[in-house]
Amino acid sequence: MHDLDPHLLRAFLAVVDIGTVNGAAAALHRTQAAVSMQIRRLEEIVGAPLFARSSKGLTLNAEGRVLEPYAREILTLGDEARKRVSGQHMEGRVKLGVVEDFAATRLVEILKSFRDQNPKVQLDLIIAGNRQLAALFEQDKLDMLICDSLEVPHTPLVEWPEQLQWVARSDFSLPLSEALPVVMFDGGCPWRNRVLEALAAHGLHWHMVCEASTLVAMATAVQVGIGVGPMLAATIPPGCHALIPSAHIPEPVAIGIGLYSRANVSDEAHYLADFMTRMPGRLAV
Repeated sequence: MHDLDPHLLRAFLAVVDIGTVNGAAAALHRTQAAVSMQIRRLEEIVGAPLFARSSKGLTLNAEGRVLEPYAREILTLGDEARKRVSGQHMEGRVKLGVVEDFAATRLVEILKSFRDQNPKVQLDLIIAGNRQLAALFEQDKLDMLICDSLEVPHTPLVEWPEQLQWVARSDFSLPLSEALPVVMFDGGCPWRNRVLEALAAHGLHWHMVCEASTLVAMATAVQVGIGVGPMLAATIPPGCHALIPSAHIPEPVAIGIGLYSRANVSDEAHYLADFMTRMPGRLAV
């Protein structure tokens, strides 16, 4: 058994990111022969070729795609351990845009851990709706973004599925013979149309009893018993619960959430992105 040498992994990722051995060699300030030898050595250690070779350069094969996220995590963790042990800390400022539903829930522990390890990195948190954040990201006013993946015309660093569950106060009684009272997102929220489609597909007789422009508004309306509202599981307020789908309640509404980072961001923003993508399950349910 042989350990995965970080020097070999660094050469591997340089080829992955640049696409050619020549380009990777230049970026690493090594000769082409040296980088080629490192790639061959890594392939010997893992027991499989890692690239498909063509006239256009190198692309990852199936085995290479398996190795890539592990290689990135190993190198990132190594850098992190070195900085922690030596007392080095990054400095700078990161502008992170987040939809309200995540800023107040699962993101808290992740940013707390990052902040504890990097106390000199200043985090500017911009909390807004999906469309507002997507527009700010397109205008290069955000370094990173967490929002609905359908609102951003770029490939996310990581994407995970979510569900908007139908939530009501624990003692709420469904009006089986009357229209279902629904707390609805306002017109500026992209989730509104998906909720409307779910209600229509289920053939329900319903009426809007409240229009909520923020998570606080949605949670408050549901919590006081005004009606039934679509919410992520992590945002269900105390005294409320998700309703089981039935003839009177539609299935949860599927949405996708993506984590995005601008190209050529600062080292601290790049590090925060790596910090989040190493453990995407910490963001997902």
